[in-house]
Amino acid sequence: MKIGKLRIRRKALSPVIATLLMVAIAVAAAIITYVWSMGLLGGLMGTGGAQTKEQFMLEAFDWKSAGTLLVTFRNVGSAQAVIAALYLEGTSLSAAVSTVPIGSLAAYSITVPGTITVTMGASYVLKLVTATGGTFSFSVVAGKAG
Repeated sequence: MKIGKLRIRRKALSPVIATLLMVAIAVAAAIITYVWSMGLLGGLMGTGGAQTKEQFMLEAFDWKSAGTLLVTFRNVGSAQAVIAALYLEGTSLSAAVSTVPIGSLAAYSITVPGTITVTMGASYVLKLVTATGGTFSFSVVAGKAG
């Protein structure tokens, strides 16, 4: 009788393991198919527009004086971009519109408006907006250079 019970237990393990393996293989195949199809569709559809080609990084900033913020941006995207506006903590800054070729720098000397209370050592959000509507947010710290 013990031999029969052992055989039943051994047979019961095999269908469970087989089912788990089949589920794992099906999930893996679905993931591979999804990744492949998204890559194929992404290549066929192209990019979403000019905004996806625009990329800016904050190259450097100098805010040692509370009233003046010096910033330098680099266009690291794959297209020429036009900087249309700059905002500090949601307040529009008077900055000239400038066209920035690929790989080039755009430097600004910004007079911080009196409506913004500057606390040395505090972090502030600086936003760059392009002519096509692309928005890039950076963090700058008053009293620091980076």
